[in-house]
Amino acid sequence: MYGGERDKDHQKFLFSFFELNNKKIISVMLAENWNKKQLIDYDFNSCFTEYTFGQKWDKWWETTFKDSLSSIDDDSHIFIKTFFMKNVYPYRYEASDVIKF
Repeated sequence: MYGGERDKDHQKFLFSFFELNNKKIISVMLAENWNKKQLIDYDFNSCFTEYTFGQKWDKWWETTFKDSLSSIDDDSHIFIKTFFMKNVYPYRYEASDVIKF
């Protein structure tokens, strides 16, 4: 998802979902800030969500702000970010089906 005009300052929003061993689902949002074709910086957020694998993204998006999303503790957030940056970030623009690690 994009915000702004691509030939100027704009943002790219990327979403991923992870199921933990305890069956809780985590939503990850990476918001990249771009100036034309140069990545300036990014924001990385993660929280628990009510997403169901296979659910259409737009249906999840419609309800996400109605859910009472709970924050993830700092240690888990760091772990998730480290995992994401190592295993997902290099492929972030490639759509994929569910991948099991």
